[in-house]
Parts: sequence; structure tokens; C-alpha cells
Amino acid sequence: MFENLVYAFIVVFSLTLAIIAMMAFRKSGKPKTLLITLAFMLFFAKGVLLSIQLFTDFLNDANLWIALGLMDISILATIFLATLKP
Repeated sequence: MFENLVYAFIVVFSLTLAIIAMMAFRKSGKPKTLLITLAFMLFFAKGVLLSIQLFTDFLNDANLWIALGLMDISILATIFLATLKP
């Protein structure tokens, strides 16, 4: 039960941050802000995937961990590019 609330919070919070980042991108026009928006959208997608998995058996455990690992790599790469790219 508690994990359901945590995943729901992750989904709502990451979507909120993605919307705020998108508004900041529209205001500033900087590509780094767009990368941060992408990272938040990936967090949102990861939260949705975990929420779906909690209520259905959409993926087996091995495929779920592979998908989550690939999403984590993508999130880390976008944050890396946004913060360390000149």
C-alpha cells in the first residue's frame, strides 16, 4: 500500500517538474533546459511504468528490470549532458 503512494507521488511530482521545466525552456530557449525537461519526462515514464506494473503483470521481472535500467541510464545521460556539456 505504501509503495503505491510513493509511486503515485513520483508520477505527479515528476510531471509537475517537467511542466515547470518546459515553461522555463519556453521562456529562456536554452537547450540545456530542454534536456532537463526530457530527464523529468523520463522520470514520469518510469513512474507510470512502475505504477502499471503494480496493478497488472504487464512485464515479467527480468523485462521490468531491463526497462527500468535503460530508463535510469537515459535519465543519467540527459542530466550529464545538461549539466556538464559546455
